Amino acid sequence: MRYLIAKTTAATAITLMLLNSVSLATVPTVHQIASGVWNNPDRLAASPENPRVHYERGGAQYAHAVAALLPATIARIESVQGRPFAHPVTVGVYVSPEAFAAGNGLGHSRAAGVTFFGHVTLSPILFSAQRQRLPAILTHEMSHAHLQSWISALAYIHLPNWFKEGLAVMVSGGGGAEFVSEIEARDAIRRGDRIVIESEGSSRNLTGVKFENASETPNGSRTMMGYRQAGLFVTFLHDRDAAGFARMMAAVLDGRQFKAAIMAGYGRDLWTLWADFLRANES
Repeated sequence: MRYLIAKTTAATAITLMLLNSVSLATVPTVHQIASGVWNNPDRLAASPENPRVHYERGGAQYAHAVAALLPATIARIESVQGRPFAHPVTVGVYVSPEAFAAGNGLGHSRAAGVTFFGHVTLSPILFSAQRQRLPAILTHEMSHAHLQSWISALAYIHLPNWFKEGLAVMVSGGGGAEFVSEIEARDAIRRGDRIVIESEGSSRNLTGVKFENASETPNGSRTMMGYRQAGLFVTFLHDRDAAGFARMMAAVLDGRQFKAAIMAGYGRDLWTLWADFLRANES
């Protein structure tokens, strides 16, 4: 009983906890967070192929697929983001939408993948109708988990969302933005339909990528457009100066403020780099 009370209290204390969804921007309730903590994937059976992969009953073959992908996924993230994971990350594989909703901290099953409290949770849709998305979504979510393994929840919240999502899109080769092409995103940027580049995140907006023109109602396509544009900008930063990107990532993983991390990496402020990106996309 005391264990349950302690876990519920912890869940309440982290209402503004780090949380990322690749298909929905939302702020969870205390009840949903408590459910995610209590039903975390560590309580599920572990895969004999990789003990970090846990699966709901009936999902052994799904866990097998994830275990096979995980070594290359981890290697890719560690190479791009500059450090090994600070600690192993549990990946939860779900068969039923109900169990996924209970364990992902959002309380619903519309997301394809969620990183919650350092755990990655994968929707059953990735093993059926959207199976082709599995490698990219796994990598996208593991990118978030890598950051979370190094920095505090507060430092993670204060990283700008466009950076967290853009990094995850870049490292995963488009995961989370699959249904908006780079051409579509560049066309939108050229006509002025652009994301807002902020230097700091906020607890009032844990996952959403803002647009300069906020008149459109957020939906799945709009979310993916924001993620794709963010991915293009992060890719620009990476390709422009690989050594500078590495310096920036090291500063981020050390828990420095993002504005300072950008300066440490590039010796220029964020908005100058954004202006350079916009000029590069004019033609």
